[in-house]
Amino acid sequence: MTVTSGNPSSGGGHGGSTGAGDTGSHGHSNPAMAAYFAQRQAVTERMMEYYAAGICGLMALFVVLHWTRWLWAKAEGSNRTAGVLELPFVACSRLLRNLLIRKITGFKSAGHAIVVTTYVAINAAITFTNVDTKSLGSLAHRFGWASLVNLVLVVFLALKNTPLAFLTAYSYERLNCLHRIAGYTVFGAMVTHAALYTAFFNSQGRLLAIYADRGQIAAIVAGFAFLSVIFSAVFLRRLRYELFYVTHISSWVVAVVAVGFHQPVFANKTLLVTLIAASTWFSDRVIRAGRILYYSANNEATLHPLPEGGTKVVMKKVPARAEPGKHCFVWIPAIRQFETHPFTIHRSSPVEFTVKARNGFTSDLHKYAAAHPGATVRASIDGPYGTFPDPMDFDKIVLIAGGGGATFTFGLAVNVLERMDQDSPKDIVFIWAVKNHENLSWFREQLDLLRAHPHSPRVNVSLYVTRTSLSESDLLNRSGHRGPAVGSDSSSEGTDSPPLSPAVSDPEKNGGTHIPASSLRWPCLSRGDVEKELECSALETRVERVHGAALEKKDATSTTIAATAAHGTAHAFFEYAVMAGRPDAASLIRDAVGSTPRNGRVLVAACGPDGLMRVVQDTTARLIVGDGPAVELHCEQFGW
Repeated sequence: MTVTSGNPSSGGGHGGSTGAGDTGSHGHSNPAMAAYFAQRQAVTERMMEYYAAGICGLMALFVVLHWTRWLWAKAEGSNRTAGVLELPFVACSRLLRNLLIRKITGFKSAGHAIVVTTYVAINAAITFTNVDTKSLGSLAHRFGWASLVNLVLVVFLALKNTPLAFLTAYSYERLNCLHRIAGYTVFGAMVTHAALYTAFFNSQGRLLAIYADRGQIAAIVAGFAFLSVIFSAVFLRRLRYELFYVTHISSWVVAVVAVGFHQPVFANKTLLVTLIAASTWFSDRVIRAGRILYYSANNEATLHPLPEGGTKVVMKKVPARAEPGKHCFVWIPAIRQFETHPFTIHRSSPVEFTVKARNGFTSDLHKYAAAHPGATVRASIDGPYGTFPDPMDFDKIVLIAGGGGATFTFGLAVNVLERMDQDSPKDIVFIWAVKNHENLSWFREQLDLLRAHPHSPRVNVSLYVTRTSLSESDLLNRSGHRGPAVGSDSSSEGTDSPPLSPAVSDPEKNGGTHIPASSLRWPCLSRGDVEKELECSALETRVERVHGAALEKKDATSTTIAATAAHGTAHAFFEYAVMAGRPDAASLIRDAVGSTPRNGRVLVAACGPDGLMRVVQDTTARLIVGDGPAVELHCEQFGW
């Protein structure tokens, strides 16, 4: 049905007000006009109900798919070959996943592109269906409502304590890309709404009178506040995170308050929708503040400076449900009184974080730790957050990290080792690449655990330094080894790990083996969410091909010699072979999956710069086939 009116000036009535709202604001006391506005409002509300049904249906689809896959994996078991009747289903589902998780330019994946396209289609349908497209006022009214209902979705996707983390295994950081797209939609619909009404009232010669109204002044304030929100997200987020955060949140608060004053009448339900959005956001903030307050009692953080701008933070209290691989927002008032920042847990008892200094908070944190090594400061924590597949459901876990992304992969490796027993052996392939040799000392304790754990024969560790400016002899002296590089047999015995404590890196970068930076950099792709992504992408890294698990000493030695010839001088660190040169991440993943039986399950988890993540994502997608092992991919993605 298309709503029309016999009155040539119909289609006004700013904001969809009915009855007294229109009469008071615009002087429409004509009963026919009031009836027209009431009918238009009823049609618009019905279209918004369709919007809600479409969005909820999209979410429900992901809920059903998630729990169906979860139940299938539990019923299938770890080492059971699919039956004849199950093969078509397995083949179809794997083919679908093979296509959906591949990277597409401009999107996280093909699946992400489909979700965004569906979302845009839903918005287009509710905006242009059952509306008088010849009336500027009617179109403006519909765009205003489209902006308003999308505002609720923007808030929902931004919740740190989102119910989708449980229902779909998508935590807030993985929803952040959709949050930004919904935000752009709100702003685009809002600008269109304002432009159409401006043109409409200007054509009637009523523009100055309309914009002198207090409600329209509030609309102008809301418009500029939303412009500030978008500007901070597009530009400031990449330049100065802390300035972005303050601007983004303060502008959002101003915008929502102004929207409430723009349409302060409950009768047309716009104020009700605004209050739903505001109260949802406020409730999430109250929950987070409550956690900070609860864990601040008798809580402290011990700070240790690390080489190359790193800082180790050890918390006194352990939050409930904390486990390695998840992340928490840390509050240290000695550094920032009114800010919390997210970092990944790589040890849960006690809770430890390793932070790479960039600028702002992380830089000041490192300066404080360097000036006061081992200092204990007041602190609190909010979390944990984050979701990832349970590694205990898989036979082989391939962990790939670049630079600071090792905070996630070390956490996941420790998670597996802490839960592994003789009845549930898992093979772990652990690859870590860093820019500088000094960064390897950040995780001495974790490397020692991977080497000395009773299940270490099932752990294959490979370390790589992609940009070495020290001489080979210096590298060997630093690691306490001389002579030929040691093979990467993780079952070899060694001494206890030295404590992870402050170390001074050599300020001189002269001579020795040098790998050209141009041959080591991952391609620079579009950045994701900044605050936690900086933790992962602070060091541009590479991943070297790893050769199976539990190699015999002779094979390990020949492998090291071959790799040395291909990639440059190898050296040793903490009884691990460390290779210099550009690795082959695609071959690494193919070999790990190819060496797994068809009835086995493989988890490929990665965290690092965008170039690395794209290689991991595309390579793993191609390995999800019907006649191979079950392969699951998890790319750790951070938001704020």
